[in-house]
Amino acid sequence: MGIVSAAELACLLMKHRAALYGFIFASVRNHPDTEDILQIVALVVVESADQLKSEDGFFPWAREIARRRVLSHRRKNKREQPLDPSVIQALADAVDFVESQASTEVRSQALITCLDSLPLKGKQLLLDRYNGISAEAIAEKTISTVHSIYAKIKRMKLVLKDCVQRRLNLEWET
Repeated sequence: MGIVSAAELACLLMKHRAALYGFIFASVRNHPDTEDILQIVALVVVESADQLKSEDGFFPWAREIARRRVLSHRRKNKREQPLDPSVIQALADAVDFVESQASTEVRSQALITCLDSLPLKGKQLLLDRYNGISAEAIAEKTISTVHSIYAKIKRMKLVLKDCVQRRLNLEWET
């Protein structure tokens, strides 16, 4: 099997399941599709376990597999507007940041909870932008300037970051 045994690989998949689920869900925003993609990712991880260099590199490696599966899913589902690959990479980078701050399960739950708690207009703005709608198009739709759209997106990101940090701090205190 390579550097990691089958049992170790199963443990790594379970340890990072919530983070992978959170990353995939943030990209597709649909629980059944997220579960399907996560199952495919698990199969690919098992089939290509010999490519894994060390246990420490598991999550970035598995997340990259998930990123590619999300892009594939987007290409196959014509009914959905595809996400820009750079947006999916940005989500992957955000997951890396959160990964470094707390346990996978706690971090993922905090991010999902914080996304759900955003004000409707702020959530819609982020969804529009991360679904590939240009800032110019959003500005035109909302009768705003492009500069104000970027400022609002930056504020929403800060709100998410602060919310996640508060939730993580509460978790560490308990």
